[in-house]
Amino acid sequence: MRRNSGTNNKPPRTTTTITSASPPQEGQQQQQQHEEEEGPVLARTDLPKDPLPSITISSAASAGLTLSRPTTANSDPYASGSESDDKLGLTADNVAAAAAAANAVAASFLERDRALERELGLDLSVGYPASVTSSVRDHEFEGGMRYHAYHSGRYAFPNDETEQNRDDMKHTVMLMLCRGAYFYSPVREVLEKGGEVLDLGTGTGIWAMELGDMYPNATFTGIDLSPIQPTYVPENVHFFVDDFEEEWVDPEDKYDLIHIRQALHSVRDPKRLVERAFRHLKPGAYFEAQELNAFPEADDGSLTPDTPYAFRDYLKFLNAGLQQFTGSQAHAVVNLPEQLKAAGFEDVCVTTHKCPIGVWPRDKRLRCCGLFLRASLMDGLKGLSWRPLTAIGWTPLQIEIFLVEVRKAIMNPDIHAYVRMHVVRGRKPMQ
Repeated sequence: MRRNSGTNNKPPRTTTTITSASPPQEGQQQQQQHEEEEGPVLARTDLPKDPLPSITISSAASAGLTLSRPTTANSDPYASGSESDDKLGLTADNVAAAAAAANAVAASFLERDRALERELGLDLSVGYPASVTSSVRDHEFEGGMRYHAYHSGRYAFPNDETEQNRDDMKHTVMLMLCRGAYFYSPVREVLEKGGEVLDLGTGTGIWAMELGDMYPNATFTGIDLSPIQPTYVPENVHFFVDDFEEEWVDPEDKYDLIHIRQALHSVRDPKRLVERAFRHLKPGAYFEAQELNAFPEADDGSLTPDTPYAFRDYLKFLNAGLQQFTGSQAHAVVNLPEQLKAAGFEDVCVTTHKCPIGVWPRDKRLRCCGLFLRASLMDGLKGLSWRPLTAIGWTPLQIEIFLVEVRKAIMNPDIHAYVRMHVVRGRKPMQ
């Protein structure tokens, strides 16, 4: 794992402070190996009917398209070569031409930005080794979206402003679910005195930056494939562009906490990552993962195995696409506890929190969580879908048609669905 400084010269991102009347202390020791904080999540009885989003797809209505769930592999209405493409007059050639035009526009804007840098005498490559500047800082454009260029294809999702905003929304959701706790591992005293923390898949860096302000004596290092973190950060926070699935150059027994959040779904070999983290943790130090799973559930019978729910179907297709595109799995977190134990970790604990999809809960905190999660999903569906679904053979039109049903499912107030947030942590033995 090489270290390429990967920050952007842009102002710090706006952050949201989450407060609670009685938040748990960071690092509070858990007494059970598995805990579920909430009981059944109760739905509001006065919930208004949310209007479905207004969606137009190239005269799909006039073409008489019927949007229905796929049932079996042999009757998949979204399978390649369906008549829908012909009815709309779309072919592989004109879809590719449209994508190429979008890529050209995006590339032209990037070139204008660089020209403006030169005109103003700015050097936004300061801090980057000259030999890696282009490969680390440049981006790729596909389907009108921007992706990382360093180790191209290792991560399936965009890194543009939409995705960065979603990243920060997920940060807010997870803080609200955890009642303000940034971590559950008992390392608070270590960080107050001055510890070392490694944040894998740091994204916008918001988790590391906020903790850098809270623990000025500790050092926080964030690793990501995308150079999307701000330059103006606390002096004890450092960001690097790198692939944390490669071998690390850091010495062993270095870190007091290794943290990964909402990135495990893109790790090709979680078992090897856990083993590597074990070597680089100090004796007695902790590994912690925080991840939303990909299994919608409901406590009140509004979502059963037989309930038509396009978002559940979507997550199955997304998982298949991730396996095809990156070799990773969307539900990797469920296997993590056993992988931690196999690697040698002790005191492995799992805490789960229920995160609603939508504003149906009675509880105000959970309602806010559901609002943020729903907004994050609605804003990011195209970016989440593009590479995974095209990897399993879907055309752009087929993706957009299916996403109409997915959006309706996410906005449906009659289905009281939630996904679980897993907080998994383990301690490296002292000997």
